[in-house]
Amino acid sequence: MQSLALVTDFDGTLMEQDVGDELMEALGVRSHPAVLAASARGRRGEIGSYDWIPVSYGQLAGRQRDVDAVIERVHPRAGAAELFAFCRELGIPITILSDGMEYYIRKLTTKFGLEPDNIIVNPIRYEADGSYRLGLQNDNEACRWCGCCKAKVVRELKREGRRVIYIGDGTSDVYGSSFADWTFARGYLADHLRSAGAPAFPFETFHDVLDVLQPHIAAFADGTMHGRRAAAGDPFCKFQ
Repeated sequence: MQSLALVTDFDGTLMEQDVGDELMEALGVRSHPAVLAASARGRRGEIGSYDWIPVSYGQLAGRQRDVDAVIERVHPRAGAAELFAFCRELGIPITILSDGMEYYIRKLTTKFGLEPDNIIVNPIRYEADGSYRLGLQNDNEACRWCGCCKAKVVRELKREGRRVIYIGDGTSDVYGSSFADWTFARGYLADHLRSAGAPAFPFETFHDVLDVLQPHIAAFADGTMHGRRAAAGDPFCKFQ
C-alpha cells in the first residue's frame, strides 16, 4: 500500500480533546491581556495562528509541571490504536500533522503507544536544560498565516506520488485537506466542507474511519474510491 499515505490532525482529532485548548483554559492563558488582544485580531481575520501562537504559547514558558498536570487528563479518540495497527499491517505511512505544541504531542503519542512514521508540528518544547523553545514549523515564505503549513506537507506527499487520506476537525485542516484525495472530517472541518459542497466522510471515532477504510482499501489504493476530491487546493494558500 505504498501508494497511500494517511495524515491525521492531533488536537480534537487523534485526541478526543483539543489539548491546546485545554491548556489555554486550564492555565489561564486565554485571559492574559496580550492573548485576548491577539485572539480578537484573529476573530477579525487580521492574523492567523502564525502570529497567535507566539503570544499564547509564550505564556507557557517555565510552566512544564503545570502543562504535565493538564495533559494527564486527556486521551486518544476511540479506535486510534486500531487505526494505527491497521496502517502498520498494510504498510501505510502515518503522519501526525498539527498546529499544536511538539512537547505534548510527543509525550502523549509515546504514552499511548501511537507511534507514527512522522510528526510534523510546531517546535515548541521544554528542553532538557530547562529552557523553553518557542518555534513555528512554517517555512513557507509565501504565506505566513498558519504556524504549521499543513497544505505544504500534503502537497509534498502528493509530489511523492502518494494518494493522501486526511483526517481532521479544525480550521487549519481546511487548508491541509484541500490538497488531499479523501477527507474524513468532523467538527468545524465537516461543517466547512459541507457548506462548500466538497465531499468528505463523516466520523466521530476511528472505528468510523476503519468502517470505511477496511472494506474499500483496494479502491483507495488504486484511486477509484468514491468521495475523492480534485485536490486543487484552497485558493487562500500561497506558495513560492
